[in-house]
Amino acid sequence: MSDPYIMIKVGYQQEINLCDQITGLRYLGLDDASSSPQFTNQYQDTTGTDGSPFAGQTFAKRTFSEKFWLSFGGYEDLVLAKHELYRLFGSRKLVRVRTDTSPGKVYFGIPTPFDIAPITPGSNDANFSIPFDVPNGYRYSLYRSDSLPSVANGWQFGMNLPKNLPSYHFTSTSFDVYNASDITIDPYYQRHDLKISCKFNGNSIKLTNKTNGTSWQYTQSNDGSHTVVLNGVNTYLDGNLANTKTDYGTISLDPGWNSFTAEGAGSVDITFSFPFIYLS
Repeated sequence: MSDPYIMIKVGYQQEINLCDQITGLRYLGLDDASSSPQFTNQYQDTTGTDGSPFAGQTFAKRTFSEKFWLSFGGYEDLVLAKHELYRLFGSRKLVRVRTDTSPGKVYFGIPTPFDIAPITPGSNDANFSIPFDVPNGYRYSLYRSDSLPSVANGWQFGMNLPKNLPSYHFTSTSFDVYNASDITIDPYYQRHDLKISCKFNGNSIKLTNKTNGTSWQYTQSNDGSHTVVLNGVNTYLDGNLANTKTDYGTISLDPGWNSFTAEGAGSVDITFSFPFIYLS
């Protein structure tokens, strides 16, 4: 069995193994007591009416605490290790974190204050934790849906994926999209990341998710040489904003299989690209 590891990616920098950067640093794993999803329920109270009807649920900011052990030769080594750790996490940028227990999932966190001190006076070892605030409360798949089937070791247990990895590239006017997330992918209400790229021949194209009733229509003609992208709630034609050429609709994806139709076009070339979202 390999040793536990923690990989971090600060902003747009390359991913690194944190313990390789600090002499004597060893990763001990996630403090499970800090990792639970933060369910926030909303209720609607009405004067004169008993009870509080359920209005909705959101997932609040949460904190992941990563545990470490540091061995050092002397006080100067401790000072240098602390300096390097604080330098790495003092960039004011989101840190992407990935560990050996969930190599196919990541979370994006912001370090909160942490102290590093010997376990006893005069000791050459320190035991400490680094808490990361996770603003959106989620974990994400390491790879996006449209790249997952082409990468080795890009998935793991607990990612809700079927035995045969689904495709996210379609050339027919009727197709099924698989959402391996724990929750609905919803660009409109939850600002989730969902990109739908399409080329088509025809006077227009209308995508309808028959599973949940959401739809989006691009109302202008296309000869198949131009790329139309629905990126969240905005539409782009060859990279230029083109919301006025749509019906201002949006698409969401329920967990599991979603049945789609593409109407108004004779031929289509469509790709769905999004990260899967997980609560644990």
